[in-house]
Amino acid sequence: MENNNMTYAQAMERLEVIMNDVQGGKMDIDRLADVLKEADEIIKFCKDKLYKVDEEVKAVLQNMAEE
Repeated sequence: MENNNMTYAQAMERLEVIMNDVQGGKMDIDRLADVLKEADEIIKFCKDKLYKVDEEVKAVLQNMAEE
């Protein structure tokens, strides 16, 4: 799944699938490195999304306080 078209909820769902597969021993060792790279990219995507939303909320609250 391409991160650019992913929602936060989809990203979290994908991370959960990856985590369950790795922890449940369902992950093929040959794919492990690729899947962990994907998980790292998704985590970065989620952090960025959360940071942007946090900044937007702060701006809205600041604007409301000034009115």
